Amino acid sequence: MTSRERVRKALNFEKTDKVPIDFGGTIVSCMDLKAHENLLSYFGIVKDAGPIIDYTMGTVEPADELRKEFETDIYRVGLNISRPDMNNNTYKDGFGITFKKAEPHEYFDVVDSPLKDAKQSDIKDMQMPDPDNEKMYTGLKKKAKELFNNTDYALAADFGVPGFYETSQKLRGYENIACDLMIDPDFVKELYEKLLVLQKRWFKNYLECVGAYVEVIGYADDLGMQDRLQISPEVYREVIKPYHKEIFSYIHQIADVKILLHSCGAIEPIIEDLIDAGVDVLNPLQTAAKGMDIEILKEKYGGRISFWGGMDEQEILPFGSPEEIEEEARRLMSVMGKDGGYVFGPGHNFQADTAAEKIVFMYRAAKKYRNI
Repeated sequence: MTSRERVRKALNFEKTDKVPIDFGGTIVSCMDLKAHENLLSYFGIVKDAGPIIDYTMGTVEPADELRKEFETDIYRVGLNISRPDMNNNTYKDGFGITFKKAEPHEYFDVVDSPLKDAKQSDIKDMQMPDPDNEKMYTGLKKKAKELFNNTDYALAADFGVPGFYETSQKLRGYENIACDLMIDPDFVKELYEKLLVLQKRWFKNYLECVGAYVEVIGYADDLGMQDRLQISPEVYREVIKPYHKEIFSYIHQIADVKILLHSCGAIEPIIEDLIDAGVDVLNPLQTAAKGMDIEILKEKYGGRISFWGGMDEQEILPFGSPEEIEEEARRLMSVMGKDGGYVFGPGHNFQADTAAEKIVFMYRAAKKYRNI
């Protein structure tokens, strides 16, 4: 099978010749700048490690030499990203949210939320990014078409505007939005209506460029922590799920693509809701989080939702032995890869604390066991 056939069949729960592999196919399954530099050095590849493709995470586009080395089946087709105006490693995004670099790491943290003191009446005049900015889409359709016609990769449209909950946390402040969800749901709903209009316009523009060529499109909304959801299942179902359902339905209406939801942490209590809302693929499959046991997930949800990722980057990759890394890759392939519905990859971006040789061990093991 070609990579495209393999991924397409896997996401439709059909038999494939091998378990699909992802390396660098999305901005949450690649690596930060320093990790990329380390990998290039490991293989003796002399080239620039950049450019940054997501400034909040410091992630970069992987070198083609590494894609071939790790036998990835996925190729990212992302928006054109411009470097933000930086002042002392601080910048504002299109919402007016202020980010500051978390030295010495590549991540940027939110340090000021523009709606922290806002009233409901202020929402109508809030600052918003421009989903019609032509610079984001220039050449994108041509690139997607050329990759589709001239390579065998399965193409993935990447993440862009974050989801409702994640965006509202950054706009309002984490504590404020937690209180709003409990005592001022009208504020939250008015804000989410505003974000819904933005998201629909953005997805329409993006998918007009790439929808004919991609297998999946990403959507990011982190809902979990290490040991529980960030909010109760009841609050998710009452306030957030209706908006997820509407935007996912809209995406499915305008393009024949799978929706890849990136949501970290212990989210098992609402996976049934995510399926009902229209999610086709769940990423990153954070196996170290509570309730995210792969045997149970496969038994309960296999054949109804696909999983993407899974290689633990909290303990096994940075601190595990080559044997432990190999065994985890084998386990993921044999359990999650059975009967389709799985794409192997990292549980999140590779960070500088994961040695290059550990990443190499991971993908060598993946190639060894992907025929299971």
